[in-house]
Amino acid sequence: MRAALRHLCQHGENALKSQKVVTEAVVIKNHIAKPAREVWRRPKVSKRVANVIRKNAIKNGTYGSFCDKTGTGWNAEWDLVLQQHRHEVTRFGGMKPSKKTSRERNREERALKLEQNLEKRLELIEEYYTEKEASRVKDKGFEARMKRMAKGGGPGPR
Repeated sequence: MRAALRHLCQHGENALKSQKVVTEAVVIKNHIAKPAREVWRRPKVSKRVANVIRKNAIKNGTYGSFCDKTGTGWNAEWDLVLQQHRHEVTRFGGMKPSKKTSRERNREERALKLEQNLEKRLELIEEYYTEKEASRVKDKGFEARMKRMAKGGGPGPR
């Protein structure tokens, strides 16, 4: 924790950012063993430790100002660096709304669909019972059964 405060005093906002560093090429007897390349170095103060320092500053009432000499407090501008991806901005501008669950997204549609089905329910119920009554076998005699079997309609109800 003390090292993190020391880094914040010395480097400020840059202690919370990862940095791109150019490594030097390793040359052995005029032969390049490793070429020079750009490497990302992790921040000097991790996000976990930075959040602890920030919460302590809020508890102590020193949030919003930072003293370089004592290392107390937290600068409010550092929050943007600490939580940079908190509010993603899309390519076309503006913030993305939260996606929510599919149940929450479709709630209004489902409610409208239920209301429409409730309006039609009496007609559908009546239609169902009339079709059922029409399909019922009225003649249950032996001859009618033989005719139905000859047609290929199956044995029918008993």
